[in-house]
Amino acid sequence: MSSTNLPSINTRTEWALLRSKCGDLERWMFTDFALARQVVEEIEAALAPDTPSDIQATYFNCRAFLENQWRRFEPALAYFSRALTLWERLNNEEGLAETHLDITAVHINRRDWQSAEQSLERARQLLSKFPEHLHLHGQLACREGFLNLHLSNHRKALEKLQEAERSLMLLGDKAALKDFYILTLVISGLGDLYERMDEKENSLDAYLRVLPIVEEHRLRPRLPWHYLNAGRAAMAQNDTEYARECFEHVLEFAEEEDPEAKAHALANLGILELLQGENQRAAALFDEAAAQFPNPSEPSDFTNLSKIQAWRAELLWQRNNAEQAEAHFEQAYEFGKQGHDLNHLAHVCQALAQLRAARGDYEQAYYWQQQSSETIEQHYLQVRDRERQEIETRHNLERIRQEAQMAKLRVASLQLRALRAQMNPHFLFNALNAIQGLITSGRNDEAETYLARFAKLMRHTLEYSDLEVVTLEQELEFLERYLELNRKLRFRNRLHYRIIQPSGVDTTELFIPAMIVQPFVENAIEHGLRPRLEGNLSIEFRLTDDENTLLCLIEDDGVGFNKGREKQKAQPLSYQRHRSRGMDITRERLTLLHHMRKNLGMQFIKIADLGEKTNGERSGTLVEVVLPILEP
Repeated sequence: MSSTNLPSINTRTEWALLRSKCGDLERWMFTDFALARQVVEEIEAALAPDTPSDIQATYFNCRAFLENQWRRFEPALAYFSRALTLWERLNNEEGLAETHLDITAVHINRRDWQSAEQSLERARQLLSKFPEHLHLHGQLACREGFLNLHLSNHRKALEKLQEAERSLMLLGDKAALKDFYILTLVISGLGDLYERMDEKENSLDAYLRVLPIVEEHRLRPRLPWHYLNAGRAAMAQNDTEYARECFEHVLEFAEEEDPEAKAHALANLGILELLQGENQRAAALFDEAAAQFPNPSEPSDFTNLSKIQAWRAELLWQRNNAEQAEAHFEQAYEFGKQGHDLNHLAHVCQALAQLRAARGDYEQAYYWQQQSSETIEQHYLQVRDRERQEIETRHNLERIRQEAQMAKLRVASLQLRALRAQMNPHFLFNALNAIQGLITSGRNDEAETYLARFAKLMRHTLEYSDLEVVTLEQELEFLERYLELNRKLRFRNRLHYRIIQPSGVDTTELFIPAMIVQPFVENAIEHGLRPRLEGNLSIEFRLTDDENTLLCLIEDDGVGFNKGREKQKAQPLSYQRHRSRGMDITRERLTLLHHMRKNLGMQFIKIADLGEKTNGERSGTLVEVVLPILEP
């Protein structure tokens, strides 16, 4: 359908048609670039100011993705920017997160590492609210892996790419085309990483694992490069027939915007012809490869031309045509000087030295040998400089990440202080009512005692609100006062509790986040024990084996986690919001503190319903909280 046949977008029916075209575009941008181009033109012509924002946002995301695939990075960023504005207007945080992840890919392609990290950080913040969205967390880990791969942080890249693969594989039947596309990127990235780490078998395995996914789902993005990598892997395994098939697929699918992939395929086909003694055919393929760069401008263009000339020279050398070989090596040298691969250039110089020595021109042989030595030295200097720059970039990105985490921690702390100052309204009301009851019943001494304890607890609450770190002893004292008041004033001595300190530890020398345990204890009382008006509560602290964290176990014999959650829904909305927001901030604060101390790969909070855990033999809830041990 041409753009002129599209109806004017003034009705819901017409919008539905345009929305359907966006759905087609979301499929074709992964499977058929020709159809994608066609529908892009149709949608572009049909968009109007009153087009619904979700249709526009979807289109701009798809258009930006295609622009990035076609190596047009500035238009890609412009379209993504328009999509972000619309997702923000729609308050669609999932759309915002995915767009920031796609923007990260553009910044990585542009080698703008700082902008890539900033986009990743925005995506992380948004995705912290959606832990169940495996496909987006898989995309996040993929982008983090590639950023670390480009910065030669191999350990971190491996960790993130493997994490991405696990997340995406867990999707199963729920995986969409984009998820399979991201999976091919991840596996191909692992192939690249293993190649850099000189793990050839793992690299070959990864490159060969990509193609079945690509072919099953007819994925179009980066298809020539996937075939190119598979062909190189097949050549390394001496499977020349399959290698040839892969390189021919590259020629079939390579776009005009991607001459480099086509040139590599032609050159590799030329090498295969050389191996079979088809020198004339090899020469024609090398010529065709060189023709892919009629107007070289980038260093990579000149390096590719240099390598092609070097392969042609090798061919002539094998045919004992030393004079022609020398001429092509000299051309390779001239191109290579404008390229970026000094190691290759040194090998060209070495070949020229050998050719000159073979015909007795030792003065020129010495000259080219000197050039080779100097170029190798420049190559190692370049490598060291690049490594230094990568280390500096990694350091700067880590600093930016730490600063962002510190800022979030400060915000969370401020929010938590405000909530602490409010305290639990049920606790305040019941405590004051109970003290008033003691006074009216003439038990003035007892009322005075508990009023003093209540005042001391309130004073400590306000004091601790201004602290980030307290000793374990201070936390234990606060919990003791809080539980004792609950026992006497709210449960009328029907609450039995015990606090178990870690053995062999000086609690005055152990520092933890201030008031980090109290919200969990409050939850146990409010939702587990208060519905029964009695019960037992145990709080135990254990020092972990690495002595970097403290395990806190909070166990009650109340109604259980599931029933407690049901009863919580019956509470007034304002109270629910107070409790929910308080726990959300506590979780966020705890996660940030652990991440800042590199305590990764662990679950910091575990909640178990004891009824489920014991098949109904017991009731109650067990909460396990891993607390970071901090510096004073």
